[in-house]
Amino acid sequence: MEEVILKKKIFEVDKEAIEASYISLLDGFQPDFIINIGLNAGSGALNLETFAINSLKDKEQFSDISHPPGFRTFVDTDAISEHLCRQGIPAIRSDYAGSYYCNFIYYLSLQWCEKNQGSSLFLHIPFTTKLASDYCKEKKKAVPSLDDEIIISGIKEIIYHIKGIEV
Repeated sequence: MEEVILKKKIFEVDKEAIEASYISLLDGFQPDFIINIGLNAGSGALNLETFAINSLKDKEQFSDISHPPGFRTFVDTDAISEHLCRQGIPAIRSDYAGSYYCNFIYYLSLQWCEKNQGSSLFLHIPFTTKLASDYCKEKKKAVPSLDDEIIISGIKEIIYHIKGIEV
């Protein structure tokens, strides 16, 4: 079986900190494939994001006109979402990664991949069932969720599919 090396990093919600540490992490590791993961509290499925736009909505609208308006992943999000569904893992292709930090990180990763011959995917995941339950108790509001084992299985299947690993 082909070796897969995983690195993880949790980012603070701060534009300058993300730009500095994320690009340094990618430059140091030189990954051939990147999976960025963020929360989509409104979905009960894995959302495979296809596009990232040159936009960051924070306290004000950010758009750097010296960079391309957007990037599309080279990853076949349709094929992977169909593969996941066949495995019993709820998944959909999405064309909008939002306009907040998930989109911003995805944009940076796709921009980095364009220069370094890698590929990148952004995966929005729903609340785990446990987190949704805790949220409901605290906020008195129900949100969609998936069992954490299904989410983990989905991430593994994405890696296997991208890397062409037979399980």
